[in-house]
Amino acid sequence: MPGGDDRSGEVFPDRSGWRVGFALTWCGILTLTAAASLLLGGFSTAPGVFLAGVAAGEFGLAVVSSVLLERTIEKTRAPLESDVRYLRTMAEVSTVVAGTLDPEELYRILPERVMAKLGLNDFRIMLYSREAKRLVSKFAPVGDVGTMPEFTLAPGEGVAGKVFATGEPACIPDVRACPDFPDYGGRRTDVRSFMCVPLASKGKNIGVLMLYHPEPNAFGPERLPTMRVLASYLSIAIENAGMFGLVKSLAEKDSLTRLYNHGAFHEKLAIELERAHRYVRPMAVIMLDLDHFKEINDRYGHTTGDRVLALVAGALGAHLRKTDIAARYGGDEFAVILPETDLSSTAVIAERIAEGISNVRLDVGEERAISFTASVGYASCSHDSPGRGEILKTADRLMYDSKRRGPGGVLGIQI
Repeated sequence: MPGGDDRSGEVFPDRSGWRVGFALTWCGILTLTAAASLLLGGFSTAPGVFLAGVAAGEFGLAVVSSVLLERTIEKTRAPLESDVRYLRTMAEVSTVVAGTLDPEELYRILPERVMAKLGLNDFRIMLYSREAKRLVSKFAPVGDVGTMPEFTLAPGEGVAGKVFATGEPACIPDVRACPDFPDYGGRRTDVRSFMCVPLASKGKNIGVLMLYHPEPNAFGPERLPTMRVLASYLSIAIENAGMFGLVKSLAEKDSLTRLYNHGAFHEKLAIELERAHRYVRPMAVIMLDLDHFKEINDRYGHTTGDRVLALVAGALGAHLRKTDIAARYGGDEFAVILPETDLSSTAVIAERIAEGISNVRLDVGEERAISFTASVGYASCSHDSPGRGEILKTADRLMYDSKRRGPGGVLGIQI
């Protein structure tokens, strides 16, 4: 066990010293009784015969007591060792689960460092989504049967939905006798036993933990208390990780545009440069600056200027992939990281962004609408480009070169 001192490999090391002490004590009593018998005349007198009989009885009693004591100790030892192993395991599990605040890290360590210790290798965690108003699968490692399909459940739907709605666990000895158990489109016909326990935090159900086993009757009633304890640990960890993720997101995001801020962008850029180098992939950076933005602020006010910035962020999101990383770099400047993107693809994306921004119209009242443009600069590099560390500076320089040539221009280069 990690952090434990398991010298003998047993929970309770064998201490046979009690046997020696027990034997010596009885031998001392027998010796004293026999000596008293001899002093009183041995077998030639009545007191001697009596004490000799007492000595014989004590010897028999010692043998019987020794056997009974040995059996009692052995009978008590096994359940005590089992209880101590369980407590050690649950202590390790709680330490592991409580030791991370990163949601991705939590789900990464669950299979090997938590569930495997409890002999559970096939499980699924579903959490309730307020947006979807359904239970959404968050984690589902599957051994040799392939990836389980993503699916959602409404509260009260199926076994897991009922567990979530009622807060009561469910154990199905054989799922073939239960019509409410889903086989995930025929992909989980290997499952025979099923257990589901609610995940609750602060008196409110937040999801369910589902356990699968290929043999029927695999989950006995003695498993349920352990799963309840595990579910309580997981619930607290998931809630804490969610709060940490929210705080981290707020710290990384610009409050107006909800894009990454300047500091987070530089952290992401360092990560993507390293990743591109490690996996031998190209990458690109786009920089853009709104044209005549100060005039918009001066003429229509900063509230209108804020609306313009929010619309630009929306235009960026409409023309970027999920893997792309957009940020408000500062003021009216925006930056984008394009992982695994070569120069020709970057050129297409940059042109689309510039066009998309120029097509935005903002109503400023009195039946008037304003439009605006952005000057764009971009740079792409391969995994081993000598100047790849200067990719942001190069894109920024090209952005200003474009601005000097006139509003709405786009310039790019391969490093």
